[in-house]
Amino acid sequence: MKSQDPGRDWRRIHHSPMFWIGIVMCLAAIMIYVLSDDLSWRPSAR
Repeated sequence: MKSQDPGRDWRRIHHSPMFWIGIVMCLAAIMIYVLSDDLSWRPSAR
């Protein structure tokens, strides 16, 4: 009972370079946000 195409194994997505590029870009965005001190740890004093 195979419902998926044998060429499409979604468990192997981590072998794709596009997956790793996306992970690196997401982590870079998180680090830039946290290190920018722009509401990342505390609200600004208004």
